[in-house]
Amino acid sequence: MDFILLPDKPLKIDLGENVNVYPINTFIRNNKYLRLLTVLEFTVRAIFLLFRLHPRVVHTHDTAAVLPVYFYRLIRGKSFKLIYDDHEIPNEQESFQYRFFQYFERKLMKRADKVISANVERKLLLDQSLSLDPNLTTYFLNLPYFESPAKDKIYKNQSSKLQELDDVQAKGYKLIMHQGILEIERGRQKLAEFSQLLPHDIKIMLVGVSQEAYNTFITEYELEDDHFICVGIVNYHELIDYWKRADASIVMYLPTYINNRLCAPNRLYISFLNKIPIVVNKDNPVLNNFVTENGCGMFIEDVDKENVNAIFSLAYDASKIETLKNSEITKFVNGYSELLV
Repeated sequence: MDFILLPDKPLKIDLGENVNVYPINTFIRNNKYLRLLTVLEFTVRAIFLLFRLHPRVVHTHDTAAVLPVYFYRLIRGKSFKLIYDDHEIPNEQESFQYRFFQYFERKLMKRADKVISANVERKLLLDQSLSLDPNLTTYFLNLPYFESPAKDKIYKNQSSKLQELDDVQAKGYKLIMHQGILEIERGRQKLAEFSQLLPHDIKIMLVGVSQEAYNTFITEYELEDDHFICVGIVNYHELIDYWKRADASIVMYLPTYINNRLCAPNRLYISFLNKIPIVVNKDNPVLNNFVTENGCGMFIEDVDKENVNAIFSLAYDASKIETLKNSEITKFVNGYSELLV
């Protein structure tokens, strides 16, 4: 198996035997204003690499990788199987550069042998908007399929943060996890209003929010600092330690734009894996459907001072996540098997 990568930073993981990694380090990287030049350089170098590797199946992902595969498809035709893994549905307000890449992304999807979306809602939208054959499209949920790797040490700054959380919980406090930035489209105002409903023994654990952004948030909505614990920015591989301490979670995406309306957030599925209650916004169809079908949470619009503690009494069948994971894995294996025949 070969991986052609446009890396953000040097790759430091070992993928084992029979896996070859070809990082293409472009002259310009991580400059949003010159992204087009980065992609053009990557495109030329990746096309030459594709001709050298002569793959039987090409699985491509993200808009930056569209151009080399699209031109390779035009040249080689149907001599190989093409899978396009749709990264994100374009929002309505994108820059010219992204609209340029999305134009070719859609053309590539129409030439693909299989198109993968992040959930059934996105699949149905793409089927309709691009007139794709539903039999050639599928979806795989962004579930936590693998156990997080064991860590040989806990860094000092993280240890003190975790100890603070342990001390708070030892005093009888409940912690509601909010992972991610405090954006308007992620329910910034709803979160502020929700915090004002909380009694003194419930705190919102903010993970992935800088101290500066937190201070701005508190000041803007005139909130009580005592209702929050701002953990700060956390390395992705260390998140599991914070999720283990969560008594519930809150996941919100306003339905303003397509990509938010049809969201597929991994923290929704991490909450489900950890079997903790999930508070979501009712007007998001994906979050609404998931919570309703699995009986795993509440709508933030239905929470008030009288019933806020009911969040923590929610319980659901622990086997549901395993059933869902096995179903998705089977679908993935069968999909690939059909293409490799």
